[in-house]
Amino acid sequence: MIEIVAVKERAENQVDTDKIFYIPNGENCNSMTEKYNWAIENIILKKKQKDNLICFRHDDTEIRTPLDVCEYKLNALFADGKVGCAGVIGTIQLENSCTWWSPNREVNGSGAIIQGGKRPKVENGKPVFDEEGKQIFELYEYPMNDHPGVHDYLATVDGCCMFFPKHVFEEGLRFDTALKEYHFYDCDICLQVLERGYKVSTIDLTVKHQSSGIPSPNFRDLGQVFFNKWNNKVKGQWPISRLTKFYPYEQPTNNK
Repeated sequence: MIEIVAVKERAENQVDTDKIFYIPNGENCNSMTEKYNWAIENIILKKKQKDNLICFRHDDTEIRTPLDVCEYKLNALFADGKVGCAGVIGTIQLENSCTWWSPNREVNGSGAIIQGGKRPKVENGKPVFDEEGKQIFELYEYPMNDHPGVHDYLATVDGCCMFFPKHVFEEGLRFDTALKEYHFYDCDICLQVLERGYKVSTIDLTVKHQSSGIPSPNFRDLGQVFFNKWNNKVKGQWPISRLTKFYPYEQPTNNK
């Protein structure tokens, strides 16, 4: 399995191997979509990698399931050619909020992940401070178990860890570079997969995501770009699910 990891800049321990590739910011390669597309063209396809399993993950994501078990389960999932994307957590239908976790996650959420965060360190019921009087924070983790297991009827999975069979990229699937920064690219690529007639699925792997989940200041503006694109393609019929009918994109006209 090839792992593609987008980073702002490489850390000392982030050295490419024949299986893991770190993609830092560079010329015309700053958004998540630009980095991932660069990796598709220059690593996954150009280098003729023999691996047929591709993983795109965040640098704060840790796959704890042994690699051979991951590959066994993913090969089984992709074997019949019907699933085009898999992840560890997501939703069975995407609301017009354009976020998989809201609203109605309790009803529509699927998959499982270990979520990590930070919290104030407490000892004997009292906060702990360092020598300079600053409050000390500690890392912690907790399970997010929406609907564990393998389910191939999702609308989208979370981009912290996504798996694809190589052939979907050989067929032309790419991330949409109109989606800037690091939001909505995951929902978009999953809807592209559904649009092409493939399924989006969860996979039962143990994955930890150490993230605070703080959106960027222009989150709403970025979401509007995504919404406009897919609202056009589904002709305003939300929520979007595996049963949604997609239409060719119609270029908006300016009525003066």
